[in-house]
Parts: sequence; structure tokens; C-alpha cells
Amino acid sequence: MSWTPPIHALLCPITADDESQIAQIRLKPLFYAAQKEALARAGDDEDDQFFELAKLATGLSVKELDQLKRPDYVSIAQYVHEMSTRPTAHFLKQAEGEINEDNPDQVQLLLPLAVAGRDVTSLTLEMPALRATKAMKKLKTAKERAEFITAHCTGLMIPDLAQLTVPDWTQLQVRIDDFLNKPAAFFRSATSK
Repeated sequence: MSWTPPIHALLCPITADDESQIAQIRLKPLFYAAQKEALARAGDDEDDQFFELAKLATGLSVKELDQLKRPDYVSIAQYVHEMSTRPTAHFLKQAEGEINEDNPDQVQLLLPLAVAGRDVTSLTLEMPALRATKAMKKLKTAKERAEFITAHCTGLMIPDLAQLTVPDWTQLQVRIDDFLNKPAAFFRSATSK
């Protein structure tokens, strides 16, 4: 399954920093680490957060982004919102029609990860052992706990998580939340269909 970032045709073209005209923008995926850094830079103001994420999603400079007419910015903000809140399955369904949802522990990635010299297009999740959740709970912040348990359940190293797109991160968190909070009966009924 392949997903390509959409192109946004600007309602009103803008002038690039090099004085050329920009009539369309190939939107970019948001990556977990870059999003985390952008949100930290922006602080708590939601408008500032969207602006930082719009810079990532468009590749535009502040000067270029400031020229956008409001309807174009709203379209980009909608893309940023979807990229920040929707799981990978949402984007793959748009690209391919239907995806295989028979095995929720086999997660198709939006974009391949370069891990140990090879491209990984999907991850197989493993339920965490109790000792892993005990170690997770000893970590100080929610982000540290989420990264630790995600690495544990995916077999990735914590630095590899930075390469995940935000939708991939979101997709993984949904299933890992099931692992951490659902009883055994939930998994039995899911596999007996």
C-alpha cells in the first residue's frame, strides 16, 4: 500500500523567498520527533502550535506562510489536524480503498522506516510483559513512558521512534492502550471472529 502526501493548490498564489510564485504545495507528513519539537517551541497557545506544525507540513518559511490567505491556511490546518490525530489506517483507506484489519497487531506503516539498514513497512506488536509495565511506570514523564512501552511492544529502539509519522504513532498507541488496559477476554473475543 502506498500513500503519497496530497498537493494543495493554493486559492491565491504566494511569492517564495526567492521571488518565484508558489501556486501549489506538496504537503508533507508530520514525523513524531519533529512534531514533538515543534509543539515544545510553540508552547501552550493552540494558534502557535498550528503555525509551527503548518511550517513542518508545508516546508514554507515564516515569511511565505504569513502570505497565505486564510482559506488556504484553514485547508492546511485541517490537514495538520488530521495528520496529528488520525491513525495510519485513515490515510491508507483514503489511498487504497480498504486495508486488511484482520490482524490489529500487524500495523502497516504510512511510510517505511529505515531500521538497521533495511526498510520496514509494517510492525508486529507484542503484548508487554508485566516486568515491562513495571519498568515503564518508574519513568518520570508520560512521553518517556509512552516511548518506552512503544519501543518494547514494537521491537524498535527508542531513537527509531523519531522516524515514525504521527499517524503511525497514533495507530500504535491505540493498540498499545488495548494491551495496557483491556482484560484477556477482550483479546479472545477479537480473535474468535
